[in-house]
Amino acid sequence: MPLLYQQMLGKDFGLLSPLLQTLHGAEQRPWLGQANVKWGKPIFIRILLYLAMRLGILPAEGQNVRCQVKIQQDAKGEIWQRRFAQNPMQSRQSWRNGGLWEQMGPLALQLHSHVSEGQLLQSSQTARCFGLPLPLQVKAREWAIDEVMHFDVEIGFKKGGMILHYTGELRQVAEC
Repeated sequence: MPLLYQQMLGKDFGLLSPLLQTLHGAEQRPWLGQANVKWGKPIFIRILLYLAMRLGILPAEGQNVRCQVKIQQDAKGEIWQRRFAQNPMQSRQSWRNGGLWEQMGPLALQLHSHVSEGQLLQSSQTARCFGLPLPLQVKAREWAIDEVMHFDVEIGFKKGGMILHYTGELRQVAEC
């Protein structure tokens, strides 16, 4: 059975940079690096982000935060285990109803993905919380420079206004 990203991207999986093919491939070694996490400014947004952070759904705000990512493949898709400093952020990505979905607690995102110049570009098509539609837009980009995987993820409102933005870089942990 093909892996999730092989299934989703089809022949375009081979157009990803070799490092991104490794990240989204069968190998399950952790990736370590650092990230910058920025929260939106409105107080209501900051309160919601704080609650989401306490529930382990989204990361805390910070600069040069140590981060770790481990992706586990299973029959249902992928479990993404992220850790930003001491804050866990776990999600499940799966293929259902003809699309890639990412579930983080009560938040579900349907993501459109495509490959451009070896990079993986993703944007949300649908966002739901407890099954109710949300006016959210998620944009994510992954790319590789040498043996370093870079990422840039922004969550905002469809009509503008940043909620959460995190960027960083990861290196795959060497085998012992």
